[in-house]
Amino acid sequence: MIQLKPFTLALALSLFISSTLAEDGELSSSLVGCNEVSCPKKGANDRCTVGDNTFLGIGLSRIPDVPSSLEGFSLIKGVNVSAALAGKDNDKATRPFKSFYYLGAPSDVETKDLSGCVVVFHDVPSKKFDGPELGGNPNGTDVRAASGTCSDVIDQTCIEKLTEKATKLADEADGNVCTTLERELKKVSFDECNGFAGSGSNLGNFTVKSLDGLDMVKNSSGCWPIQPKSDQLVEIANSTALKNYSAQALLDEAYKITPVLTVFARKGNSSLVNQTASQLTCLKVVTEDNPSDDENGSENTAVAVRASGFAAGIAALAGIFALL
Repeated sequence: MIQLKPFTLALALSLFISSTLAEDGELSSSLVGCNEVSCPKKGANDRCTVGDNTFLGIGLSRIPDVPSSLEGFSLIKGVNVSAALAGKDNDKATRPFKSFYYLGAPSDVETKDLSGCVVVFHDVPSKKFDGPELGGNPNGTDVRAASGTCSDVIDQTCIEKLTEKATKLADEADGNVCTTLERELKKVSFDECNGFAGSGSNLGNFTVKSLDGLDMVKNSSGCWPIQPKSDQLVEIANSTALKNYSAQALLDEAYKITPVLTVFARKGNSSLVNQTASQLTCLKVVTEDNPSDDENGSENTAVAVRASGFAAGIAALAGIFALL
C-alpha cells in the first residue's frame, strides 16, 4: 500500500481542488496568487509575463458586491522588481518596484462599453492579512502567502462610507467624473476609516484613472493571470515606488496590501450598468510555496525560513528577481 507523507497529501489535495475549481472559473479563496492560475516557474520561483512586464507574482480577486451585469469581473495586481545589486549603495532608495493593475472581464463583455474610474490607494492599511505560520513558528507569519479581503483590514463601515461617497460624487459630477473623484476624495476624512492609510482617518496617497477607452491586453505569453482563462484583461493603472535593496523593503513593497476602488458608471445605451456602482477590493501578491516531498522539505529556503532568518532567506531570493 502506498503511503503519502502529510505534506505530499496536502499538496495533492490542494492541487486537485484548485484544478477542479479552475475548470468552472471559480477561485479557491477570495484572494489568490500564481498557484491558482498556474504561472510558469523560473527555478522554484513564480514568473508571470503579461505583455512586456514580468512579475514575481500576482494577486487575483473577484470584485465584490457588483450588480449582476458585472458578475465575474476581477482585479489583478502584478509586481515587477529589478535585480538586486551588490554594492555600497544598496541602502539607497533607488530600486524600482513597479505595480501593474488589470481588470479581468468575461470574454463576452464589450470592454468599449466600460465607463467609470478606478482609484488605487498607495498607502498600506495599518492592519495586515493573516497568513500561515512561518517555519512552524506560531509568532511568525509568512507575509508572502498572507491573503484576505478588505473587511479583514478595513472597518466595514469605512468601506460602506467610501463606496457610498464615490457613487454620490460620480452621480453628481458636472463634467469629468474621475477629475471630480480625485479632487473631492482628497478632501474627505472618515472617522470610521482610521488606519485606512496607515495612520489617521484620511485616504492617503492615491491615483485615479479612467475606465473609458481601454485596450485589451494581448495574450502573448505562457501566463494569463485570470480564471477562467477565456477571460480578457485590460490594464487599468500602474505605479512605481523607489525603495532600497534590503530584504525588508522587498517584503514591505512587493507584498503590500493595496485597496482599489472601482466606480462603474452609465455610458449611454450601451452601458454595462443601469446606475453607478462602487466597490472596494484589496489586492496583494500571494506566493504559496509547494511543500517538498523530501525529509527536509520544511527546511527549504523558499518554504519555511525561521522567523529570525526570514529576511536573510528572502535576501537570497531577491538576487533572483531580475525582472527588468
